[in-house]
Amino acid sequence: MYHNFNIGHHGRKLRVINAPNDRLKYIQRRLLKVISGIYSVRDPVHAYVEGRSIKTNAASHLKSKYIVNLDLSDFFPSITEDRIVGLMNSLCITPRVSAIIGRLCCMGGYLPQGAPTSPMLSNMICFRMDRDFLSIAKRYRYIYTRYADDITISSRSPLTNLFASGAPPVGHFDANILSKDVISIIYTNGFNINSQKCHYADRHSRRMVTGLKVNEFVNLDRKFIRNIRSTLYSIEKFGIAKATDEFISKHAGKGTLHAHLRGEIEWHGHIRGRSDPVFRKNADRFNLLFKPKILVEPTYEEIRKFAVWIVDNNTACDQGTCFFVHDIGLITAAHCVEGATDIDVYNPLNPTQKYKANVQKIDKHLDLAILSHSIPTSQYRNIKISKVRASVGQSIIAAGYPDYGPGDSLSIRTGTVCSLSMKSGVGRVEVTQKLSSGMSGGPLIDRDNCVFGVIHKGGSTEEKDIAVEISELTKLVHA
Repeated sequence: MYHNFNIGHHGRKLRVINAPNDRLKYIQRRLLKVISGIYSVRDPVHAYVEGRSIKTNAASHLKSKYIVNLDLSDFFPSITEDRIVGLMNSLCITPRVSAIIGRLCCMGGYLPQGAPTSPMLSNMICFRMDRDFLSIAKRYRYIYTRYADDITISSRSPLTNLFASGAPPVGHFDANILSKDVISIIYTNGFNINSQKCHYADRHSRRMVTGLKVNEFVNLDRKFIRNIRSTLYSIEKFGIAKATDEFISKHAGKGTLHAHLRGEIEWHGHIRGRSDPVFRKNADRFNLLFKPKILVEPTYEEIRKFAVWIVDNNTACDQGTCFFVHDIGLITAAHCVEGATDIDVYNPLNPTQKYKANVQKIDKHLDLAILSHSIPTSQYRNIKISKVRASVGQSIIAAGYPDYGPGDSLSIRTGTVCSLSMKSGVGRVEVTQKLSSGMSGGPLIDRDNCVFGVIHKGGSTEEKDIAVEISELTKLVHA
């Protein structure tokens, strides 16, 4: 009832996958729903857990300067049917039902890699081992995580207590030099250590966790990025046909060049974020060669350029700034459009394309206004509202168009929050940067590109540079 096949990278050990047929897979998936209800996930477990991944596993060790990586050899084959039955019995499941679950979830007497139930059961089997390692981590103030068969222990100080005679030199080491406690935990829990994958790193070396660098931030290995660039260059220079022939010979006909390259670039985007410039450049090159295209998220700078526009009050011959807010609409300061019967809004990236706007809601006391418009959604982007209130000393930027003239770009002014105050019942934010004429109605934005204020007044003629707290906008929305 299983289909067996191999997967693995070129030049590395192949991994055997045991995929159940549709009938057995259906039963195992039903079983999985029941089993998941009796399993409580421990904090250090990152494999096969919703919301966790290789990335979260690596991020757990970012602040550490010393890292030990251990690997459990033959992880799934080490989990036998008898161990599964014993696990079920320990959960007060009757012996007959435990035996049936063990038989349905195992193949040839052990846990198959490829069955829907195997990941969850492997985590349950490792419950005691995780507890034992957490005890050591707590005792010596270490950090412990496990991703399937990959164990990582780290600390800001040398991990001498994990070894029988002090920490080894940087690089691979023999498992026999580990302390008796570490070896005992692994062996008594039914596993063996793969000595070929034991590695020690210190603060002066490259620190890796499940294939990701954690020296300063979670990052990919340079070799991985170089391989992507090399493949793209090969396609661009020699054509898809020749590059595909080379790929097939290298990977023994497994998969397609298009799928392989797309997967690597998407993985880069997942780890570094889709606004990462290297990811964006490689994705753009891929999109010129293949379809469907890889989604490339705009950078914060690009979002601001498309979200912050100019508002012309033609009635009063006055000009200000406006911007688009997620789930609310086009926002500006009330004094920019007060009494206006003829309003134009436009983006300086395309100054000849002007759109008519009308005042939908306005509150002079709050100095806020919401404008209605007919601008196509493809022409602008929205800025999200910050979920937290501004704090004194917080670094922020102000965006707008002071004294705008043709050819001027969006002005970005950096500064900090001076004070938070309430005047006449309106929350206000005072900032250090000068908010010049024409920036009124523009956003104050935090480092996550979320808005927490609408520029009210400032400049050389004002004593203070003030914005209205974005939370005041809810009063206008619900008015």
